[in-house]
Amino acid sequence: MGTRKYVSSTRADTAAQTRTRILDSGQRLFVEQGYSSTTLRQIADSAGVAIQTVYAAGSKASLMTAILQRAFIGDEKFVSLIERPEFVAIMTDEDTDRALSRYVDFVVGANARIADLHHAAVLAADSDRSIGEEIERSELRRLDDIHTGSVWFVHRRLIGAGEVAEFADVLSYLTSPQTYRYFAVDRAWSREHFTRWLRASIDSHLTTPDA
Repeated sequence: MGTRKYVSSTRADTAAQTRTRILDSGQRLFVEQGYSSTTLRQIADSAGVAIQTVYAAGSKASLMTAILQRAFIGDEKFVSLIERPEFVAIMTDEDTDRALSRYVDFVVGANARIADLHHAAVLAADSDRSIGEEIERSELRRLDDIHTGSVWFVHRRLIGAGEVAEFADVLSYLTSPQTYRYFAVDRAWSREHFTRWLRASIDSHLTTPDA
């Protein structure tokens, strides 16, 4: 019985590692050469697996969807951002100014990882409806997280209770992958420059006397 469990666990680990290689290769190729120009054969060759293994992992659209989910939330299993331990640790920091700086660093780091992939997915959505739908779902989850998380700013006396909706709209724009990509990629701002700008922009929308 113990041997069978060990073999089963080993096979599961191997399958997970193989899928990770496939998703990693797909992400790199989608960003480097575009979704439409990337083939499953290229993904297989890059991942070092048989083409049949990639077919078993899913269609090209489903792979892009899985890659997007993993990039947005850290893995393929959805967990709200505001419930993830690393984010909770930031929001429970007793020093509000330090918490804001940690939050900005977190957002910039996340967008640095996903901005190019998000751009590739937006372009792919023109030819694949399922990818467009996944982008829309991801954006709705992001907006919901931001709106819920904006209550933290009320608790820290940084905005008024009646300002949550408008502040969440502003914050969703400032922290979006598109905003990061415009400044950091299109306008070639350094990460440090963008980080300072983002913190200053958030600070400028804090309205209570304690802000």
